Amino acid sequence: MKVAEEDYGYLVGMLGGGENNWHGFCEASRFTWCNFYPLMKPIVLILGTAWLLTLGAAFLIGQGARNSESQENAQLEQRSSSRPSSSSRSRHRTKGSRDSHSKVLPTSQTARIVRVNSPRQAVTQLAQLNDPVERAKGFLALIETLEADEFLDVIADFRALGITEQRMSEYGMLLHAWAKADPESALDYAIKNTGTPFARQAIMASWSTDDPEAAIAFARANHEGEGANPLLVGIIRGIAPSDLSRASDLLQDLPYSRERGDALQSILPFVMENGSDVALTWAAGIADPQLKSGALTYIMSDLAGSEPLRAAELLITLGDNNAAVRVADDVAGSLARVDLEGAKNWSASLDDDLRAEAVEGIIGHYASQDPVAASEWLGSLAGTTNLDSAIRQFAWRSQGSQPELSADWIGQIQNPERRNEMYNSVLSRWLRSDPISAEQWIQATPDLPEGVRELPNRLRRNTTGEDRRSN
Repeated sequence: MKVAEEDYGYLVGMLGGGENNWHGFCEASRFTWCNFYPLMKPIVLILGTAWLLTLGAAFLIGQGARNSESQENAQLEQRSSSRPSSSSRSRHRTKGSRDSHSKVLPTSQTARIVRVNSPRQAVTQLAQLNDPVERAKGFLALIETLEADEFLDVIADFRALGITEQRMSEYGMLLHAWAKADPESALDYAIKNTGTPFARQAIMASWSTDDPEAAIAFARANHEGEGANPLLVGIIRGIAPSDLSRASDLLQDLPYSRERGDALQSILPFVMENGSDVALTWAAGIADPQLKSGALTYIMSDLAGSEPLRAAELLITLGDNNAAVRVADDVAGSLARVDLEGAKNWSASLDDDLRAEAVEGIIGHYASQDPVAASEWLGSLAGTTNLDSAIRQFAWRSQGSQPELSADWIGQIQNPERRNEMYNSVLSRWLRSDPISAEQWIQATPDLPEGVRELPNRLRRNTTGEDRRSN
């Protein structure tokens, strides 16, 4: 998968928390893709997890490489023995500080690539390696040899190869190291040559870990207008692990914007490290109502994943109905996975707006386990709350094992547009897997929209056209 520049990394950086943080991000920002949340859930979770695992491996490799030395490393240092490397200067490392038994040293292959080639040639060859661990080792070895003025060409050549999801961790490593060596040059390049905030935020995060005051001063001096300062997002990400209070102040300085939503995503994992009670107290101290609501949504979703019973108890007394509505499906779904009957009883005690969301969360799990029983429970709720979202969730979850039952429920969706979308989706799949049964159902079901009745013919025409093109 190849994406334009580093867009993939920017999206995964924002969405890596997937289901647990999307709602909070939407509340704190102007990010219009929030309308597509139900469709993005599985994609974000898969891509985000893969990228974050790669970054985690690279981080561990980097930690080991900074504390190791071997004969191969000595060979690598020959080309830069007359000058300290950029990463060495930034860390003030002393000779003999490495563990000679480290298992993350570059292999003979990666060591040779770095030793015998110029940096620009080496980065191209390393990027072609298939093994992600070997690539990471090679890039760490390359970074150790780079002077500050060599990063620009190396990164430009690397980006010219195409930023794929497999290369995002190495791209982040290069940006991080350049920021240690010459942050202002790195930012100048990123501002002029990259199309998303990913590179700028990565550089600011790296810079702010070493010199937060200088990074903040630069960010403020290089921003004009009334909108959110995008450079502060990277700083918040960089200083949150060591100075949560300062990061929180900077977050609250940002106006309602996509940047604020991104910054909220960055800071909340560190808030949650101290436990849900401390996190909820932190959120209560936020002055801006929308930002507070977004933070509460994230915290409650995170708590639902680890302590669903406690999350269910807190939801009722949350004090922010908007946040409670947004998170009720996550809480209910998590509770259903550990106590289905308890979740059903709990949902019955909720107000109408919360109950509709909770039923959606429960039915997603229930229909996956026992679609017939889930259908019976859903039928018992008719007239008690708006079930449109729950019916859509039921239809999605049950269409594989019970396509007829799934299709039967779609007619009860009140929103005509959503109803037709579900008909087209579920029936298209059914027509491909069992066309005879699906067509019989269509013919026997009254009051179907004409476009739905024509679906079998449209699919046949499409299939015929594809066959002709393939011939």
